[in-house]
Amino acid sequence: MKQQTIIPILLVATLSLLFACNPRPTAENYLKDDKQRKDVITAMVRHQPYMTEMMNEMMNNDSCKQMMMDKMMSDESMKGAHMNKMMSMSKDDASMFEMMMGKTMEMCDADPAKCKMMMGSMQIHPNVMKSMKEMHDMGRMK
Repeated sequence: MKQQTIIPILLVATLSLLFACNPRPTAENYLKDDKQRKDVITAMVRHQPYMTEMMNEMMNNDSCKQMMMDKMMSDESMKGAHMNKMMSMSKDDASMFEMMMGKTMEMCDADPAKCKMMMGSMQIHPNVMKSMKEMHDMGRMK
């Protein structure tokens, strides 16, 4: 009688150990599979709440923001449209212009290479440099 009770208990214990040892698939495991990764990305892009959540996560990540900005600036069609939109917004809204200038100065502070690139770009626009110099000289006069 004892043997009839012990065998089912051991069988249940063995099965539960087997199921416990079987690791649950992680997001990383799903994304390693090319087809599953494509399916996940497609589902996110086609579902507005998922897409919004993904964009929020990306915008809260500094390296993602930088990657998106680099991609936008390297795409000629985006560069023109994006720059035109930013320029028109800054012309119409002084606070927007001030914010953009502040971000530019923060970028220069944090990354000397980008600051050097920006200064090189400004040198081909002598009126900008002249205007900035005049504004700086006028500030000294006060």
